[in-house]
Amino acid sequence: MWKRFDERARKIDAATAEDRNRVADFLRVGSISMVVLGHWLVGFITVEDGRWVGARLLAVVPQTQWLTWIFQVMPVFFFVGGLANAISWSSARKKGESYADWVRRRGRRLLWPLVPLFVVWIAVVALLGAAGMPGYLVEVISHTAILPLWFLAAYMCIVAVSPVTFWLHQKLGRAALGIFLVLAVISDLLVAAGHEWVGWANFLWVWGAIHQAGYFWHDNRLPLSSRRGAALAVCGFGLLVLVTQLGIYPLSMVATGEPVRSADSPPSVALMMLAAGQIGLISLVYDRAQRWLHRPRMWAMVMMAGSRMMTIYLWHMSALVLVGSLVYLTGFWQVPTQVDAHWWVMRIPWFFLLAIILTVLVMIFGRFEQPPPPTLTSWKGWPGAMKAIVSVGLFTIGLAFLIRHGLYIGRGPLGANWVALTVMSVGLVGLGVVGRSRGRQQNEA
Repeated sequence: MWKRFDERARKIDAATAEDRNRVADFLRVGSISMVVLGHWLVGFITVEDGRWVGARLLAVVPQTQWLTWIFQVMPVFFFVGGLANAISWSSARKKGESYADWVRRRGRRLLWPLVPLFVVWIAVVALLGAAGMPGYLVEVISHTAILPLWFLAAYMCIVAVSPVTFWLHQKLGRAALGIFLVLAVISDLLVAAGHEWVGWANFLWVWGAIHQAGYFWHDNRLPLSSRRGAALAVCGFGLLVLVTQLGIYPLSMVATGEPVRSADSPPSVALMMLAAGQIGLISLVYDRAQRWLHRPRMWAMVMMAGSRMMTIYLWHMSALVLVGSLVYLTGFWQVPTQVDAHWWVMRIPWFFLLAIILTVLVMIFGRFEQPPPPTLTSWKGWPGAMKAIVSVGLFTIGLAFLIRHGLYIGRGPLGANWVALTVMSVGLVGLGVVGRSRGRQQNEA
């Protein structure tokens, strides 16, 4: 078996372009993997007042909130996204590709795997509702499965404005990054003054700033050295320790389930400090990581995992729901009422079962990682650009309402939230993710 793997690894290594940034691929795989493991660790089902409810380890055992400094690695994904979108947009401009077609191509690659997830879960909630499962439990199950999808809405918006933010980077350099930082600080100050709704703008300012930092990687202007990396890591994490210990920002870098603002919902400047620390660590080990990833075995594992990474992310909470339902509804495991030594010991078989179920789901739905070739929009110039922007907006709004209000509402056809689903679907059609539009086909770049 190892001999066959070594042969395949050598072929993958030989087929990789010399100028491919292997560290970026590794970081993309690593960041998503850490998010999956973090969700599996902190999320569980418990019983309150005779009803099943979703609980978070971070609220039940507040001491574990330090773990979010390790598992909250979405800043790394947005940072790598800045590099990827700069490369993609620069290539599109050289080829004469329009903004509208570029957004459609990026959207189709990112969002196509989302379609089977919603098709399956609409059928699941309909079957569970028809089978007589209590409505609140159907809501908990379905909401748990789609909750991590907020990332797609945020990232797609960042993709849509990438040509503008990249232009700002080319014109202003560090000043452009500073603008995002200042706007994020202003938003946080307004939130602290009681204007909580302003904080949602930080989905653009905070994630946009971290994405903006990726442009410096594209320009080879990052401090990719051990000494500078260590300095940046110390500054980033040092500031984060300071502001969290002073109570300016919460200790947890993700939502804890408590009715208070978290560092990421909506995002705060604390996430930018975390990102600075993480980028510093990346710089610290960059050269060694490059050498390590030029080993055929290591690189092959990264490439194979990367080819199914979006499927892993989209379906990992479905795996959690399925395993939880199997072990708790059947009475195979007792539903936990507290986090004790037994709970921690049972995390070992818990992770093992989750990995098995997720592997099966990836084998079934992994094929959607490679969407059919996109078609060019028949809307040219500004109409095409506006159509792309409106479509991204509709997709984002629809998905945000699904995450906010749930996929299952217990009324109407199949009990599903058809208003939000319709808005999201119109956006997907407008982006060419589903359906077909007129025009010649274009291969993926």
